[in-house]
Amino acid sequence: MQGLRSGGGRLPVRGMRNRALPLLATLVAAATTLDVLAGGLLRHADSWVFADGLPPRTGAWHWSWRTIVNGGQYWLVGSLTGLAALLAAWRRRSLWTAVRAGAWLLATEAVIRAAQVGFARTPPRTGADQLFTDGYLSFPSGHAANAAACLTVTAALLNASRRWWIAVHTLVAAVAVAVVTLGYHWPTDALAGWALGIVLGAIGRAVIGPEPRPAPVPEQRDPEAAELSTDAATR
Repeated sequence: MQGLRSGGGRLPVRGMRNRALPLLATLVAAATTLDVLAGGLLRHADSWVFADGLPPRTGAWHWSWRTIVNGGQYWLVGSLTGLAALLAAWRRRSLWTAVRAGAWLLATEAVIRAAQVGFARTPPRTGADQLFTDGYLSFPSGHAANAAACLTVTAALLNASRRWWIAVHTLVAAVAVAVVTLGYHWPTDALAGWALGIVLGAIGRAVIGPEPRPAPVPEQRDPEAAELSTDAATR
């Protein structure tokens, strides 16, 4: 099934779908950032979430979410992406696959950390919501961004099936929910982190590149059938 593209050509519907989520994430990241800077509705809603204080940090409920939030630990998901890149490089017989993946991992962490340092937002535990306060790194959520960026690139490197892609996006969303549920971040931190991670993941897949498709094997004709066909043609 194909969709029309301007100029009379055709663009596969699958390609359009692959671009839809990064485009949506770009819009979400821009809108959330502008809202936080302007003190809009989303930022006001942040304070409502923790109006009754931070959630307790004990019990099975807390530790269940603590387990999920580890899906955004950079050393963990970054290492997973690195291993997937090495496997893909070996499979493709391409050292540049590993080099590009390594460069992307470093650049991704630099972008996320630069955004956190630049906005310098205080987390919920401080009891205040302020921007440009030295020493704080709440916006955007690094866990949410790391999960979205690294796990989607890992899935692409491993040629994940549709079911695995669904599982990956479910885990990515769960990490974003976990950082808010545990009281680590404001909701807008998690939303912006998820969106930034999705965009960085799309860039990573473009930089690393898809696995080359094997060249089609030329069809081999039966010599006896070819001879009979030639004889019939000359009669």
